[in-house]
Amino acid sequence: MKIKCDWCGSWINDFDQVCPNCGGVNNNYNRHANGVPQTIEELKAWAKEMNLPLQDMRTFIGEDYKGAKAFGIYKDETDGTFVVYKNKEDGTRAVRYKGTDEAYAVNELYQKMKERVAVQKAHQQPKTAAPASRPTKDYTAYK
Repeated sequence: MKIKCDWCGSWINDFDQVCPNCGGVNNNYNRHANGVPQTIEELKAWAKEMNLPLQDMRTFIGEDYKGAKAFGIYKDETDGTFVVYKNKEDGTRAVRYKGTDEAYAVNELYQKMKERVAVQKAHQQPKTAAPASRPTKDYTAYK
């Protein structure tokens, strides 16, 4: 959503931490939530705490992995941006986000990881057997 910069009046994105025009701090920026990783290091710690098999999930945190069928996030040291990517089966890459907002980039991968964990858990749930039929009561004793 576009909002006006409090400092220069330019229209900026609500997810910009600072105004790209004047550099003023965006006082309306609020992308943080408790318990949600904000940095690549926090995302690594969260994955470790959750005992996620990142290699099996083909998820690479802090690494520019070039292999096929992988998700990842890393900081591009050449320009300081954070890159969230998905490598397709044919080796091509789709960049889901590239920018300076680390918390936003981390959240992109975090949400995808949570989704994949939920799907995996759903597949691992034992199928419940059909409920056994209830025994019928003998109402003849009440006549």
